[in-house]
Amino acid sequence: MTDAISAPDPSTLGVAVELVHLPIQISTDHLRDVYVEVSGPCGYENFTRQGNGACLETVADAENGASRVTIGRDRLIFQEEGAAAGSDVLARRIEEVVRSLQKRVNIPVIVARTRTHRTLMQVPGGGEASQWLSEHAFAIDGENFQAFDRPVRFSGLRLQLPPQIQGEALHLIRIEAWLKDPRAFYVEDAATWRQPLPTDQMKQLATDLKSAEEITAARIPQWLASLEP
Repeated sequence: MTDAISAPDPSTLGVAVELVHLPIQISTDHLRDVYVEVSGPCGYENFTRQGNGACLETVADAENGASRVTIGRDRLIFQEEGAAAGSDVLARRIEEVVRSLQKRVNIPVIVARTRTHRTLMQVPGGGEASQWLSEHAFAIDGENFQAFDRPVRFSGLRLQLPPQIQGEALHLIRIEAWLKDPRAFYVEDAATWRQPLPTDQMKQLATDLKSAEEITAARIPQWLASLEP
C-alpha cells in the first residue's frame, strides 16, 4: 500500500456551504446593516440586492480567489472560490454573518447543512485518469467490453459514505477524469448533515466543516494513492 506521503496533493477549486433555515422577512435597510457590520471581518466589498435577499461578496483576485454569501428567504449560501478557501476562514465568515442576522431577524435553528468541496488531483504515478481508473480502481481490461465492439473508457466513479454515528455527515463523492486535463481527477464531495443545529451552537459548525475537509484533503488522496501498486 502506498503511504500518505505520496498521496496526490489536492488543489481546491471552490467550497460552498448551504444553510437552510425557516423562512424570514428582512428589509433592505437591515440587509445593508448586515453588510456594513460584517464587511470588515469578512472582507466583503460589494452589496447587491437580489429578490428577497442580497449578495455580499469580495472582489475576485488571482491570489485569494473570491468569497460571497447569498442571503435568501430560507437559506444562506456561502461560496469560496480558489485555493485560499480553508474551512477555518469560511467558518469565521459564517459565524459573523449569522451573528449579525440574528440581531435583526429570528433564526433559531439551521434545519439542514450541505458543504460541497471541489478539488483537482493529479493521477498517482502519472498517466491518464480514465486509463488509471480502469487499471487500478476497477481492475478491468479491454477484453471485458468485447460485447460493445468498440473501445470503452472509464469516466469516473461515485462513492457514498453513510454516517456511522449521530451527527456525522453523509458524503456523496464523485471522482472523474477532468475534461480540461486528462492527467487530473476532478473530485467533488457533497457532505450533508440532516440534524438541526441551533444557531447558538455555531461553533459545532466549524468542527463539522473541519471534519468534512479532512475527507477531501486527506482521506480521498490517501485512498487513491493506496490503489497504485
